[in-house]
Amino acid sequence: MRAFILLIGLLPPAVAQTLVFEHATVIDATGAPAKKNFTVIVRDGRIVTVKRRAKSVAGAVVIDATGKYLIPGLWDMHVHITSPEIAFPLLIANGITGVREMYSGIALATIRQWKLRSDAPRMFAPGFVDGPLMGGGGNWPDAVAVANAEQARLAVHLLQAHGADFLKVYSSVPREAFLALAEEARAVGIPIAGHVPEEVSPLEASDAGMRSEEHLNNILLAASTNEVQLRAERVATMYDPQMTGEQRLRLLAWPLLSGLVNTYDETKAAALFETFRKNGTWQTPTLAILAGFVHELDEEFVNDPRRRFLPKTWTSNWDPRVIFYLRDLSPPEYEVLHQRMRMLLTRYRKLVGDMHRAGVELLAGTDTNPFNPVLPGWGLHQELALFEESGLTPMEALQTATRNPARYFGILNETGTIEEGKSADLVLLNADPLKDIHNTQKIGGVVLRGRYYARQDLDAMLERVAALSAAAH
Repeated sequence: MRAFILLIGLLPPAVAQTLVFEHATVIDATGAPAKKNFTVIVRDGRIVTVKRRAKSVAGAVVIDATGKYLIPGLWDMHVHITSPEIAFPLLIANGITGVREMYSGIALATIRQWKLRSDAPRMFAPGFVDGPLMGGGGNWPDAVAVANAEQARLAVHLLQAHGADFLKVYSSVPREAFLALAEEARAVGIPIAGHVPEEVSPLEASDAGMRSEEHLNNILLAASTNEVQLRAERVATMYDPQMTGEQRLRLLAWPLLSGLVNTYDETKAAALFETFRKNGTWQTPTLAILAGFVHELDEEFVNDPRRRFLPKTWTSNWDPRVIFYLRDLSPPEYEVLHQRMRMLLTRYRKLVGDMHRAGVELLAGTDTNPFNPVLPGWGLHQELALFEESGLTPMEALQTATRNPARYFGILNETGTIEEGKSADLVLLNADPLKDIHNTQKIGGVVLRGRYYARQDLDAMLERVAALSAAAH
């Protein structure tokens, strides 16, 4: 936690603006009812007033928020940023003022420079740890392949020394190495998050202190009465020398439901969820990426006008006939996989609702990257809508991208809600998100560390990105 808190002091100073939002409906994300006709004053990057009435402030930028709704800035808790010139404006234009970067092959020294940019969202970034199957071996910056406990312990100290805010673990970390990594990380106070390694159960990872588990990987398996055999089959798949990397990726990312659904045990699942709740293990479902694959060939998505904000090299990857891990499939084979994706999305929505009702903490994330069919920025709003479809209330869905990230990082005293003394990361909406969570997309303005971007500023920002993307090769 200390690393997260220290990072706040390294963020670039806010632009010296004094802002006054008048007649706003404040949805502070604490869970309290909306505060109608309130005044919110921002000075030097801080919220200094949240009151029904406040005195006028000389020289302030006054925003008439009549009929509008003020919410905290949003967080995308699972992104992969490769081009800040494209990603940052798309994030800010969508009200995303903070991200958890989940490793994109970018050196931590470079990301530290990104954090100093005036247009950068708040950002936490990891060192990356995988097992012997890690592509490229040790050639990725700030990434380590570990095969045993000794290497895992060394990796913790190496990546912490390089300035990692947390450790991102991946699927092929061996069991012995993961348990040693978790123990060493706990001892030195650096969190771990990511994929639960295939040789480890989600319950064991939680008990070992894993701070968040991503993509719902193996949650259904962990609640199966046939867990041991099913896990052995997945481990065998991961190491099968006769299987191509593409085949392996498809089976591990989109598991066969036969054998999972019919052996799912509600009592075992309840015990697993209680372990998550008791240990404070967060889940980042990233339903938006699965929904993206489900709808990647839908006419509405293929012709979405927002694609013009992205390089063609990115959006071309969203065609299953082009992307490297799907293009080897025949049309009938792809259709079988596509139906499996649809069934998984339905089952995962139920899983998210069940975990939420059991008290498991949730974070909103999208798995945005140039290979995944998710529109950067807009995908987070889709994730919130999918959470509502899974059984969360609009307030609870909103909190997965505001209050919950602040709690996760241990910085709730700094951000995550609209309260006096907190940092001024805000989104001004033109419609009520508590009536319809889709209204988080109706953005009238954004405040990033005290700097106000009106709608026309955001539109101009988007047009610059469109021009940059059109020129990209």
